Amino acid sequence: MIKLRFSAIGFCLLLLICTSLYAQKPIVFNHLSMENGLSQNSVMAIAQDKNQLIWMGTRHGLNRYDGYRFKIYNSSSDNRNSISDNVITTLLSDSKGRLWVGTENGLNLYDEKGDRFIRINKKSSAKSFSCDSVECVYEDPQQNIWIGTYNGINLVVNAEKQIFKKFLFDRPERKTGINLILSVFKDDQQNLWAGTFNGLVRIYQKNGKYRFEIFRHKPNDPTSISSNAVKSIVIDKQKRLWLGTYNGLNLFDYKHQTFTRYQTSATDVNSIVNNDIRKLTCDKAGNIWIGTQEGLSILDPNTRKFSNYRYDPEQNSGLSQNSIHSIFQDLNGSMYVGTFYKGVNVVYPSATPFTVYRNSKKQQGLSSNIVSAMVEDQSHNLWIGTEGGGLNYINRSNHTFQYYKSEPSNINGLNSNLIKTLCLNKAGQLLVGTHRGGLYVFSATSHNFRKIINVKDVKNTPSSAEVIAITEDNKGVVWVGSRDGLSTLKKTNGLYAGTTVKSIVEKSLKNKYIEVIFEDRAKNLWIGTRAGLYAYNPASKRITAYDQNKTKGLKSEYINCIMQLQNGNICIGTALGGLSIFDNKSRKFRNYNEKDGLPNSNVFGVIEDEENNLWISTDKGLSKLLTGTGKFINYTKSDGLAGNDFNVRSFLKDSHGQLFFGGYDGLTAFYPGQININKNIAPVTFTGLKLFNQPVAVNGSDGILKEDIKNAPQIAFKHDQNNFTLDFALLNYIKPEKNSYSYILKGHSKNWTKTDIPSVSYADLPSGNYTFTVTGNNNDGNPGGKAASIKITILPPFWATWWAYLIYLAFFSGLLFLIVRYLFVRALLKRTEDIQKMKLNFFTYVAHEIRTPLTLILGPLENLAKQYQTDTELNHQIVPIKNNANRLMRLITELMDFRKAETGHLTLHVTEDDIIGFINEIFISFSHLAQTNGIQYEFIHDKENICLFFDKRQLEKVLFNLLSNAFKFCDKGGLISVSVTESDEEVSISISDNGVGIPPESLKGLFSDYFQVDEQQSHIGSGIGLALSKAIVEEHQGNISVESSAAENGLRGFTRFSVKLKKGKSHFKTALFDGIKDYPAHPNLYAQQEEKGITVSNPEKQTDPATETILVVEDNSEIRSLITTLVGNNYQVAESENGLLGWETAVEMLPDLIICDIMMPVMDGIELCSRLKQDERTSHIPVIILTARSSHIHQVSGLETGADAYITKPFSPELLLLNVRNLLMSREVMRQKFLKHIHLAPKDLTINAIDEAFMQKLLGYIDQHIADEDFGVSELASMIGMSKPVLYKKIRQLTNLSVNDFVKSIRLKKAMELFKLNRFTIYEVAYQVGFNDPKYFSREFKKQFGKSPREVMNGDDG
Repeated sequence: MIKLRFSAIGFCLLLLICTSLYAQKPIVFNHLSMENGLSQNSVMAIAQDKNQLIWMGTRHGLNRYDGYRFKIYNSSSDNRNSISDNVITTLLSDSKGRLWVGTENGLNLYDEKGDRFIRINKKSSAKSFSCDSVECVYEDPQQNIWIGTYNGINLVVNAEKQIFKKFLFDRPERKTGINLILSVFKDDQQNLWAGTFNGLVRIYQKNGKYRFEIFRHKPNDPTSISSNAVKSIVIDKQKRLWLGTYNGLNLFDYKHQTFTRYQTSATDVNSIVNNDIRKLTCDKAGNIWIGTQEGLSILDPNTRKFSNYRYDPEQNSGLSQNSIHSIFQDLNGSMYVGTFYKGVNVVYPSATPFTVYRNSKKQQGLSSNIVSAMVEDQSHNLWIGTEGGGLNYINRSNHTFQYYKSEPSNINGLNSNLIKTLCLNKAGQLLVGTHRGGLYVFSATSHNFRKIINVKDVKNTPSSAEVIAITEDNKGVVWVGSRDGLSTLKKTNGLYAGTTVKSIVEKSLKNKYIEVIFEDRAKNLWIGTRAGLYAYNPASKRITAYDQNKTKGLKSEYINCIMQLQNGNICIGTALGGLSIFDNKSRKFRNYNEKDGLPNSNVFGVIEDEENNLWISTDKGLSKLLTGTGKFINYTKSDGLAGNDFNVRSFLKDSHGQLFFGGYDGLTAFYPGQININKNIAPVTFTGLKLFNQPVAVNGSDGILKEDIKNAPQIAFKHDQNNFTLDFALLNYIKPEKNSYSYILKGHSKNWTKTDIPSVSYADLPSGNYTFTVTGNNNDGNPGGKAASIKITILPPFWATWWAYLIYLAFFSGLLFLIVRYLFVRALLKRTEDIQKMKLNFFTYVAHEIRTPLTLILGPLENLAKQYQTDTELNHQIVPIKNNANRLMRLITELMDFRKAETGHLTLHVTEDDIIGFINEIFISFSHLAQTNGIQYEFIHDKENICLFFDKRQLEKVLFNLLSNAFKFCDKGGLISVSVTESDEEVSISISDNGVGIPPESLKGLFSDYFQVDEQQSHIGSGIGLALSKAIVEEHQGNISVESSAAENGLRGFTRFSVKLKKGKSHFKTALFDGIKDYPAHPNLYAQQEEKGITVSNPEKQTDPATETILVVEDNSEIRSLITTLVGNNYQVAESENGLLGWETAVEMLPDLIICDIMMPVMDGIELCSRLKQDERTSHIPVIILTARSSHIHQVSGLETGADAYITKPFSPELLLLNVRNLLMSREVMRQKFLKHIHLAPKDLTINAIDEAFMQKLLGYIDQHIADEDFGVSELASMIGMSKPVLYKKIRQLTNLSVNDFVKSIRLKKAMELFKLNRFTIYEVAYQVGFNDPKYFSREFKKQFGKSPREVMNGDDG
């Protein structure tokens, strides 16, 4: 027979327990004691500071708790910064963030920065508080701090100066107990209530004075207070005043001045647990927590019902001890209940009400804690299969258990207590799979088990393999899976057959070890084995295999469980492959494993709740997958689970939505909607620092911490202190053991490290700078607040410091000085020179780009001015254009001056002059602009002449900039005023306008380099002009300032720039003086008047066609065209657009003169000039260089290459033409000189060394062959290495002769020398110089020298 184990006594006991439990709110108490690091188990006071750290005062020290560790503060007689006494009586964190600590021997204020305590006692000052025995510290709504002591109540007047105001209710010497203050509270009626050892005192103000009223217990008056000893006072959300006494709870009636008592009663289960009350606290929900000598009561003030909690040794999650002395609620709602003997009990606000079913000796429970399978029957009762405990039946209506176990003598019972699987068919029959091949059908009427033989092959051989999987399909066929494969079981005449039948589907399975069988809503049969997943369609007889080799998602072929989601997708739990969800539409898997947040990849069970979230059991706890976000929330035994290790296929969702998961430590049941999530955002903070595993104190001997580490921005270690530990914490106190962290040490690590331990150690870090950053997640995986960071510096050792290396460097430099000095100095100089050249090139290129278009402007303008100088109307328009072009030229110069100012090379040339006249010239130059723009323009000065030492050219730039800005920002109808005032010490020049003005925020940066303000708002812009102006004024030892107000609301703005210059010359260096009073000025620099006609001495116009050829080499087509136009009237012109083409053209045509630019592509002008002057073919050609580089060094560079003239852009056309004419005339003079002189050395025929060498070589060749009458052009060209045309042009340009005439002239000059020797006859001389016909010789001789050979021989040389 079936063995039923049911105890009537146990049933009654269960009912009693359940009734007791349902009579009160279920609460789980979590414990903190000395085992967790608490200094002592008597917790007398609890508080939370502004940093959210929890402080607990015990009878042996103060504890700071961060959720993971305790930091203990003890009193020390040797340390004045320690707490005054170890017995802590009260704690308060006030609204100003101060932590007050009351002890039996004084009051203490915690100094957070120094991590120390400031002691306050009776003798601290003349106005200190009344007694060192502090019982309570309270802050009223007006932020007043009240101190209750054994001898009166004290009001803190000034905490820093330790000034208090004392209140006593009786003379101290009477010792009536009325001065022993146990509690203080202020209500919303401004009554201050003081609970004393001898009555309740109401303190109030009347007519500006404090008065008091005492309420005492009256034995014969039930409306009086129940006891004179008032330990705690609190007000509820309805503003009702509750008082806890040593003899019950009292509610004060303000109207009738009476008390209602609430005391324990043996006949009332809803009465308070004990009358001796130590602490009252009203929680955020409005309930009053009452700590008594014999347990905890929670009062609902509205219903006046108490829920009582007492210590129960059988309840691990119950109250740890009954004697309660402190109750506190933190910021997140957790309640802390401090006991006298067993530490602190913590009740979390985020409830996880998991119900646990276990085996118990004292009350009914599971027969075994290893739960393997479960099903719900039609009566909503549960069948629970266990390992070793048989089958359990739980009647949920009466909370009773029935057990079915194996008995050898019972043939109608189970053959094994190892239940593997359960299945409830559609008829309500229970099928049971057991160890060793047991397959049973349970009869609900007879309570017997009928055994069915499960076969292992087609021969119907009985199988001894345990039956693991049983499923009934939609046709009533039962599918049975074991390690011997797949079988089916069908009914005949309403009864199951005695044996199973091997399924033909088994042949398609790669592995026959069946783990799970499941039928989906589409009537497909899913079969999970230890080596693959299969889907069988009974209608089509088709089977589909899903394994790692054929799918793109399934991560493990070991299948633990299968279920179907509401959306039709299939969930597969695998061994070590995590959770796989098969999408029926895409036919792909979505996998989740530990990287995604699963606590473990061994998935045993999956259930979908009503919100479509998945609950997943693993062997490391339970996990909730939020399908909407893909986030996991993990739960462990600390959350209330029976255990962390669950069992495979042991899960159930009942008809009410309750979920069940079985494991190795019992059964866990819960409603998903009741599992709250902790969404509080907790801060992350540093809590401690250890050096070589020893705590580092603030301002300790090691000197590392100057303030508490949570406030320290950085810490520095010596080289031998690089073995340290950082402690940190996420200040989440709800299941803090589940907090997790991620940290990184930047400068040392590249990746974040995850950990559950809020501490990290580093050893042997190299010297350097690091940043340690840590983040945290709370117990439900939600991130904490802002990451905590701290900078860490490891200082190098003495021998590795920078100054040590400097010593090494100096030492070795001394040894190697003689060897490396030359190389080092040369490299340094070269580097400096390169940098300087780089800067110079930049400004030169900028100047060149600006000067080039200026050349195109000024050239034609000058021609127009000259051409139309008699046309007054046109000339009046041309002159302002030319003047402003000249101003643009000055801006280029200003840019160069600004560079000089920046580099400190701005040099003044100071002279004494009349500042009034100087300013007046500039003032007049802007008159035309003022008239054109309709601006009122005035110059105000008291004196006609003021002598001042200044640099006219530089100060001119300052005034021009200031006036330009004034005109730029002053519109029509405005006023611009220039004024000069003189004092004894200085001259002040002011330029003001009433234009748009300058915003106040822009004034500070106005004189900064390249300063710009948003032009869309105020049109204010100051690039280099004002910065340069400031530099020039300061070089004069003066100062420049500005005052301005911006235009607004239709009113004009105002701006005044003031330049103040010192009188005299003592403030200038002597080297700055030119020594000339009348420094060369530029009277037309700003002139707007008509320009007078310019007389240009042009070259004489050639009536004959031009014979000279000029080559123009310029990359800018416009300038090239301008030059061609200028010189084309008098000369033939050829053009080239870059240096290389110019070189090729010059070699080919050998022009009479070359004009070239310096900055050109392919080949610049310097290289072109150098090639021309170094080549014998072209070395004689004059070269004029045009460039925007106006500096001395660039002119030297150009002339060093052999250039004949150096003209800067923009150039004067007149100047260019004069240079061209003079150079060509100089060549003509040289040629005439050659023809006239008889004795002419090569150096007299040339300008440069190349031409001299050419002529030397040429004359040498002629001299060697002077007697050869056949020596002519061909022979000479071959010897000299030139083509005949090139040689012809070269000789023609040097001597204005053809090659034959040049050779003939040399022969004749040689003859002249021979005649003067008077040693040879005419015939002999003719043959010696290459003439074979003496008559021809004589005729040519006379043609060249004007005398015949005979006349020369006779001495008639004139």
